[in-house]
Amino acid sequence: MKQWFYILTILTISVLSCSNDSNTHLNAKNLNNPITNNFLVSAYIRGNFYHDGRISSSSLNACNDLICTGITPNIDGSLNYETFELKNDQGVLTYQELIADIQSKITANTTLRLGISGGKHWKEMIANQNSINNFVQNINNAIEEFNLSGVDLDFEWAQTSEEYHQYSEFIFTLSQSLGKDNIFSVSLDPTSYKISSKAIESLTYVSLQCYGPSPYRFSYDNYVETLQKLINYGIPVHKIVAGLPFYGVTTNDSKQTVAYYTLVNHELITSPNINEVNFNGNNYVFNGQNLMKQKVNYAIVHRFYGVMCWSLGIDVDYTNQWSLLKTINSCLDK
Repeated sequence: MKQWFYILTILTISVLSCSNDSNTHLNAKNLNNPITNNFLVSAYIRGNFYHDGRISSSSLNACNDLICTGITPNIDGSLNYETFELKNDQGVLTYQELIADIQSKITANTTLRLGISGGKHWKEMIANQNSINNFVQNINNAIEEFNLSGVDLDFEWAQTSEEYHQYSEFIFTLSQSLGKDNIFSVSLDPTSYKISSKAIESLTYVSLQCYGPSPYRFSYDNYVETLQKLINYGIPVHKIVAGLPFYGVTTNDSKQTVAYYTLVNHELITSPNINEVNFNGNNYVFNGQNLMKQKVNYAIVHRFYGVMCWSLGIDVDYTNQWSLLKTINSCLDK
């Protein structure tokens, strides 16, 4: 009996433990399969952070899924592409340049997708069938034009029963057009997640923004609590992707933010146990390396689809000993 106890103990420890030096990133070719042995490590990329070498090839390829933000819908369903600013004459100016430059640096193991935020007009757009039809066609055209692997929607936020209904029907309509060859995800919030079961079924996965700007959302307990809300609501665990922050917020709830790389560059990160620092006279709470491991291990043990990071440009480079992305990957099986 004792022998079996020791075996079970060893197996449990091996599942929960992390290696600190793993560079593992997983093959993403089957990410459109909702039940997969691969664990998703997805990250958002913002065009204005894509300069000064802040997002290197090492960081890009340490993910198996990348989402490029910078597109919003107009009322008529046409797409508005963000333009970006150069820094020290480096970077990209257009969304098209952003996509092309990333594609030149990633391997076949990393998928690249459109990131569509709602902007000001998404609620009006999804209330009009002609606008929906235009949007769906424009999304399919963009995926084909840029040779991308799908789309992520971050429409913030449905609040009324009617808005949830319209958004759910919109998700289903888009999914039918995209088909099973494209990865289709939506990003939801702990206060706005009640899309229909039909919409949930049509998605590759649902990600939950388990982070600020409220400081209490950065804790491990709140992370577990908000993810459990999704499960209780009826979203299958194999379709849940847990959101992880690469930034900090002020503890006084003034909602000021600071990039994690800024804290590292100011030599405020001296231990993997640190989750709160004083910077420029304000206390900031964030997720340090050990807390990040706890959260990733929770997702692994509970067989979630994966984790996503907001956002890649505010972590330090993957080669840096304090990299949060490297910490995430250290939790994955080699």
